[in-house]
Amino acid sequence: MLFGLLSAYFPPLNAEIYAVAAPVVFPQLWVLHVSAMTGGLVLGKVTHFLAAAKGAEAYSRRREEKDSRAAAKGVLPAGSVRERLVRWSRAMIDVLDRPRLGPLVVLASSGVGFPPLAVVTVAAGIKRLNLWLFVVVTTIGCLARFLATSWLVVQGIEIGR
Repeated sequence: MLFGLLSAYFPPLNAEIYAVAAPVVFPQLWVLHVSAMTGGLVLGKVTHFLAAAKGAEAYSRRREEKDSRAAAKGVLPAGSVRERLVRWSRAMIDVLDRPRLGPLVVLASSGVGFPPLAVVTVAAGIKRLNLWLFVVVTTIGCLARFLATSWLVVQGIEIGR
């Protein structure tokens, strides 16, 4: 659980690496270890979600001020890379508001890794997605991804014997 929690805060401690190593290090208990690591990761993501939710109002206020200043100065020329990234980010955040598409974005992010879960977590917090929905969907996605990864390692070990 601790590795997952630390992984949520320190990206070089990659949760996928733990999922690959667990069947080798804990051959009989890999499911338990991967499940606990996933719980720690989701707990860490919940803290990010809550921090984003608390800071959403201040973020919005600062963003509006910054965008209006940049537009007045002409800092964002039409078609610039930064402008496209801003539009894409806003579109992703807007999708999180939708009752059916929002959880699917979170599920894709946690289950496949794209869009990055760190980005989606903060965006979901900003858009005030239901916390329990976020926890359930993120847990299902991450658990499925990490268990599948570990299962593939187990299959490789079995073939090698």
